[in-house]
Parts: sequence; structure tokens; C-alpha cells
Amino acid sequence: MKFEKILKENPFTLVVSLPNNKLDLARAALDAGADAVKVHINVLHAASGNLFGDFEHNRSFLTDLVKLAGDRPVGVVTGGADEHLTETELPEFEGIGIDFFSCYSEHLPVFMLKSQKLTKMVAIHDTYDEILDAVADSEIDVVEASIMKTTEYGKPLRYFDVLQYRKICQAVKQPVLVPTQKGIRPEEVFALKAAGCRAVMIGANVMRDQSAEACYEATLAFRRAVDALK
Repeated sequence: MKFEKILKENPFTLVVSLPNNKLDLARAALDAGADAVKVHINVLHAASGNLFGDFEHNRSFLTDLVKLAGDRPVGVVTGGADEHLTETELPEFEGIGIDFFSCYSEHLPVFMLKSQKLTKMVAIHDTYDEILDAVADSEIDVVEASIMKTTEYGKPLRYFDVLQYRKICQAVKQPVLVPTQKGIRPEEVFALKAAGCRAVMIGANVMRDQSAEACYEATLAFRRAVDALK
């Protein structure tokens, strides 16, 4: 099922952002109940501290990951401030079977908006107020509310954070996904759903380490919390 369709139809969706591009991590997340998985290329990831290589370096991994995931969507952060998937690479990238891409709006090349195959998940950051009205009427399919400064990474979720997520949900028509930039606990996902968010995306900040076992444990804990939501 397409990622955008899952977000719109599920009561609440669990996405796992893998801390490293390893199939054992993906298998752990999928076995523990992830609705979708996301990986990275062309970027130094702040939360995990890992440097992810380019498309050429990750092609075989992505191909194997799509096969492993089966009917569950696979997404890719396609780049950051310095490097990005190129326009000439896009057709092959789409052909692998990737379902969605994720990228900060200020890093996203405009040619990516021409894709007819990929769900467009675009991340907004802490200055989101400047563009929120425009986001609502844009080509974006899913809004990733990556609104925390790096100095806030791993800190406890507070109600002020929830109010910011609520503000975004009220302002846009697209489904809103919240990544665990804050140290969100499984028992706190009810507050995200109550704010109008459609998904939580867990990653390195809520895993005790970057092992497959830790990925499985974190995913399972969030799976149980999501399934318990009313």
C-alpha cells in the first residue's frame, strides 16, 4: 500500500527511521511491526552520527530492502545540504520500488517535485512559521514536522512541543508525521494523535543503541502503544 494512503487510512501509523543502512535493522523493525521504514543517502545524520553514502553506494541495499519490506512502504532521505540524488539518477531510483522520499524543504531540489511515482514527504524545521501557509497549498503530500533544534534532540517531550505539532496540523491539509527528535516515549504517542498527527517516526534518539535488538525492542514498544490508541 502507498505510504500516503496508509497515513490517511490508519488511525495512527508507526514509521521506523533506521539508524544505519543494514538489512538486519530493517528486518528487526519490520518483524516488530513497523508500518513503513525509512533510510538515508547523501547525508550526515545528526541523531545517529552516521554518514550515509550516495545512491551508487546504496543501490544494492535499497533494492534488497524493497524486496524485504514487501508490501510495506520504503522511504529514503535523498540528501542534505551538500549532496542529493541527481536528476539523472531519479528514474533508476524510482524503478527500484521506493515509495516515498523525505528531505528538508531548504535542501530539496525542485526537480523532485516532478516525480509521479514517489510520495513527497517534506520536512519543515524550527522556522516553519515562515512557510506554513504556503505548505498547505503546495505539492507536498506529507509534512514531516522536524521542528526541533539540534540542541533539543533527545530531551523529554513537553506540552509546548505538542502545541506546536497541533498548530501545524491545524494549518495544513496534508497528513503530519512527527519524528522522535525529542525523546518521545511510547506511552506519549496518545498526545501526538490527540494533536492531529497521523504518524510517529522513531529513530536513533529512542533506541538504546544502533543494534538490531535495540531497533526491535523500540519498534515493538511503540507498536504496542500505537495499537492501544483509541
